[in-house]
Amino acid sequence: QGSGNFLSKLIDPPSQAAVDSAIFSLVKIGALIASIEERKVTLTPLGLHLAGIPAPPCIGKLLVMGALLGCRSAALAVAAGLSGKSPFLRIDRRSIDNDTKEGYKNKLILDERDKLFDTVGNSDHAMLAAIYTGWDSIYGGDGLKRRYLDSLGLSTFAMRDMKQLAKQLDSALANAGFRSTHDSDINGKSWRIIRSCIVSALAPAQIARIQRATTKYAETSEGAVEKDGEARELKFYARSSEDNSSKTVVKYYHEVPEERVFVHPSSANFSVGTYSCPWLVYYQLVRTSMPFMRDVTECSNYDLLLFGGSLEVLASEGLIIVDKYVRMSANARIGALIGALRRKVDDLLSKKISEPSYDVAKSVEMKLIVKLLRTDGMGQ
Repeated sequence: QGSGNFLSKLIDPPSQAAVDSAIFSLVKIGALIASIEERKVTLTPLGLHLAGIPAPPCIGKLLVMGALLGCRSAALAVAAGLSGKSPFLRIDRRSIDNDTKEGYKNKLILDERDKLFDTVGNSDHAMLAAIYTGWDSIYGGDGLKRRYLDSLGLSTFAMRDMKQLAKQLDSALANAGFRSTHDSDINGKSWRIIRSCIVSALAPAQIARIQRATTKYAETSEGAVEKDGEARELKFYARSSEDNSSKTVVKYYHEVPEERVFVHPSSANFSVGTYSCPWLVYYQLVRTSMPFMRDVTECSNYDLLLFGGSLEVLASEGLIIVDKYVRMSANARIGALIGALRRKVDDLLSKKISEPSYDVAKSVEMKLIVKLLRTDGMGQ
């Protein structure tokens, strides 16, 4: 706990705006509690654990949540992939030409990537875990690994860098008390849980809203059937500041200022036309000709309820508002359940501080959270 006033005594002190921005970011990911009246900040149980991991806060949170949700190895792979250069060699889909050897080869690579993407779900970040796990599990010589990399158009150097980073992050996570156990990887093959882990690290600060086009139907012999959406018909919006320093057009979603953003052409989600949930998280928003989300992961309702920020329950309207932005139709009892589970996770992380050997992933509460995430609250 403290006010941060010591920062002004540094040889090259940060500006107050920079300090305020850092505090805001840490509050958003749940690492700090800030008291505006007393101008003091306090580390939360999560923040105390993140302080022991030498990595950017959202990467540290990804690692901790991976250990809690039972997908520790996948979280390490995603964190390593986000911390270095993309392992995917760039292939322009528009330049594929089946009449040339190179064009045919590129088409095969893109087909393999599409198959893998269908397996992991709408997530660029989960793709990082899938390619790393697939590559790292190959034994029998460099030839087999080389063929695997070629089949997906992956960089050998980038994959080796990922392995080195994953080892370093693994060591840091273990030193922070989250060692590899059976339960820490019990959900390592559940892409549903891996995507939830990714959302838990990036929401609510790095979230985008999907605005769908009007639903269209096709007439069949069995009646009208809803058509699949097309990527070009979707629009994406991210929260914007009131001052709009980026000079982009601002619109308002329930009084929240937004700017239009775009999925980057290099993203595996670029051609996705249908999402089951109208919310995404992203790791990087780059501003070139337009604001582009370089990599995105589709959320689920319970991802956002459990990890999306502050909850406001409007019982009379049957609404739950997450982080004063995401609006969901839900019974007030769900809000009470989620609030209780969130507090319990804090209690478990506090217990982990006093008992470093305690395995949070084994707890009944974490198993319940995993079940909610796996079934999106359906309990089946």
